[in-house]
Amino acid sequence: TQPRPNPDPTPTQPRAMANPLACCWGATPRHDEPCISDLSAGVVACWKGLRAANPLVMSVTNRVTPQRVADVLLASGASPAMIDNPDEISEFCDLATTIGGAIYLNTGLHSAQVPALEAIAAWRQGREKAAPIIVDPVAYGATPWRTKGIDEVLASVKPLVVKGNASEILAISGTAADGKGVDAGSTQPLQCLDAARAVAQRFGSVVSVSGSTDVVVEPGGRAVAVRDGDGGDGDKGRMLTRVTGTGCALGAVVAAACAPGTGADPFVATVAAHCAFTLAGRRAVERARGPGELSIFLQDELYLLKPEDLAEVEIEIL
Repeated sequence: TQPRPNPDPTPTQPRAMANPLACCWGATPRHDEPCISDLSAGVVACWKGLRAANPLVMSVTNRVTPQRVADVLLASGASPAMIDNPDEISEFCDLATTIGGAIYLNTGLHSAQVPALEAIAAWRQGREKAAPIIVDPVAYGATPWRTKGIDEVLASVKPLVVKGNASEILAISGTAADGKGVDAGSTQPLQCLDAARAVAQRFGSVVSVSGSTDVVVEPGGRAVAVRDGDGGDGDKGRMLTRVTGTGCALGAVVAAACAPGTGADPFVATVAAHCAFTLAGRRAVERARGPGELSIFLQDELYLLKPEDLAEVEIEIL
């Protein structure tokens, strides 16, 4: 998907500028909407806020990735709590709400996780005020049982953000998808922009789609691509797909960025998380000889990120 051209430039309508940080939303610049430069500044401020707030992120994740999720949250400046005991879910959700934390649900749907998700759904239904909930609908569409279970989660927890790969978002929108179990197929995030918009509208949630270039949309509003600069068959960025749980970890960073203490709205916070993960991943890939080193270096680079570094990441209006 390419940015829409200005249909009729006039002296009162500035020509599109090569620097994406100088462009404004939409085909015609509108002064009542923020510019990309403002969004970039918001991304930097959000990461500063995350580091200052050290938000609690209560995480219920699949059984393959708790260690990676916790490590990445710590490296990013958040405080992870890996909770899946349904007998204490309500108390931890209350705590996250009280102290300005967030809740991250990564739907592995292994047998031990299902009661925890049911407990969170029951807790959320009884609360008017709740910590922001971010849902990663892992392998949505892979089996009818899984699809039904994730549908119930999405309908009951009122997610602030739905973060998935292209195949998952396509499937949630009702479009035929090409996922391979828990992994995305060949469809790229930019090819499912309409599906992402439909999911955002359906749940009233920000939707982010991760892949070679990430897409973030909000219901009825802004949409951007976060470019990672990869390309070509020799691109080392493909190595990230050989490290377990990078998508799960990204979802956790989205949750941390969306915690109230960061001071960012959900769209800006989600963009900030994707920018941070993109830049840290790019720097880690440059150092790594293989997936083992990349796994370690990704955590290191997230830890070493300075908020102002996030301004380096290219954000494009869609």
